[in-house]
Amino acid sequence: MDDPSANRPEVPALQDEPWLRRYAQILGYLGWTPLPALALLAWISPERTGQLLRVALLYTAVILSFLGGIQWGLAMRSASPRIRLRRLVASIVPSLWAVAALLLPVMATLTVLITGFALFLAYESLERRDQVYPNWYLPLRIRLTALLIVALSAWLPLTR
Repeated sequence: MDDPSANRPEVPALQDEPWLRRYAQILGYLGWTPLPALALLAWISPERTGQLLRVALLYTAVILSFLGGIQWGLAMRSASPRIRLRRLVASIVPSLWAVAALLLPVMATLTVLITGFALFLAYESLERRDQVYPNWYLPLRIRLTALLIVALSAWLPLTR
């Protein structure tokens, strides 16, 4: 069966609007702040490390899943059935990856989540050729991913 939307024009890239970029930056950094806050609390209150780490890992898994949701939304904008399918499939990978990570021992969970963020950023970087991201998106993702990896890595000495 033919896809009726295959003949519609490709939706242009999201506009590089300064207000949108600013809000995305603010919200992105605010979304990151619970991770260093939880790690700091664990350093201050070592008796609560296990509980705080569990919250940090769950929160991090939610963030990774959220990144898949971005791809789902971009898939809905595409006129190309091939690109839509590729992005739809990619959109579920972070959620599955995060759930699988949460089933592992703590050190493995940290490592798998860190790897998941790095790999999905690599995927998004390769997908930039479709020109659907605003100009500010990938630089922001790189900065936030680096911060997430540092925040998650801060837990490594606490889990030994």
